[in-house]
Amino acid sequence: MNNKKLASVLLAAMVTVPACATTTSIVGTGDYVVKVENPTYKKGTGPRISIDEGHNNYQTMEHRFKGFADLVQGDGYQAKPLKATFTASSLANTDILVICNALNAKNAPSNKDWVLPAPSAFTTEEITAVKEWVNAGGSLLLISDHMPFPSAAAKLGEAFNVEIQSNFAFNPYFTFRPGDMNLMRFYQYPGDKQGGTLLNTPIVKGNNPSEAVPYVITFTGSAFRMKPGVPFTPVMQLGKGTTILWPTDYAVMGPTTPSAGGDGLYQGVIMSSGKGRVAVFGEASMFSVGYADWENNYPMGFNNPEANHNQQFVLNLMHWLSNK
Repeated sequence: MNNKKLASVLLAAMVTVPACATTTSIVGTGDYVVKVENPTYKKGTGPRISIDEGHNNYQTMEHRFKGFADLVQGDGYQAKPLKATFTASSLANTDILVICNALNAKNAPSNKDWVLPAPSAFTTEEITAVKEWVNAGGSLLLISDHMPFPSAAAKLGEAFNVEIQSNFAFNPYFTFRPGDMNLMRFYQYPGDKQGGTLLNTPIVKGNNPSEAVPYVITFTGSAFRMKPGVPFTPVMQLGKGTTILWPTDYAVMGPTTPSAGGDGLYQGVIMSSGKGRVAVFGEASMFSVGYADWENNYPMGFNNPEANHNQQFVLNLMHWLSNK
């Protein structure tokens, strides 16, 4: 969508837009049950996962990230919340650290405070501790959804050569009209992807043919770049026609909102760092179960009928992070 067309649709809407993003999802998993048919590990014997809850996280283990917690526990992982500051000591008993939508306290009280500038959710000392822990063999899954979450995670991303950007990502056909859901569709095969390409990586292949993932669905989120010249593996790359917006308020967008094409940006990458592994993603709902309260409890996550491969995708990612 070019800037002129985008401006015209936004002008017509004079928009305050939830945009099918995690800011509008309802707490809990409803009646959707997350199941793992063939667990990788016996119950409670798998790698230790710590889910960050010490940085004003919008997603927590018993809240909007319950679907993720249910999934990894169903696969045999040991998952628990981590409410402490990141230090060598607090990370010592963790195999995989999961950080999802952390916020600085300045932005935490309510989404009415989700405006820029959004300061880092992590201190310099915490970023150093996480970097050293990963380099020594730990695995990190870092998720930052649409703005203001990217700004809060940007300095941590820099430590791993990720240029996290505070934006919104839109598919080529999103119109900002009421009821228009901004699903980003990433397919392996050619054609009208409506989001981008799902690249052929270990995350897509899985450990056997039954675990292969032909496509995944994300629900808005953000897009980011990698620093030039650094080794990484792209997993999800935005395609032609996608649009990136940089608003200063998470829900208010109009004709003057800075925008550009999203072609070539990423919503998911993996990489090595020292002896450890890192995965960075720009959308959170794809990892869990949720509902959009502004559109008749529209399903967002594993429970969306179009996202029937997302659950396997997340399991494959966790297997890669645990070097399984």
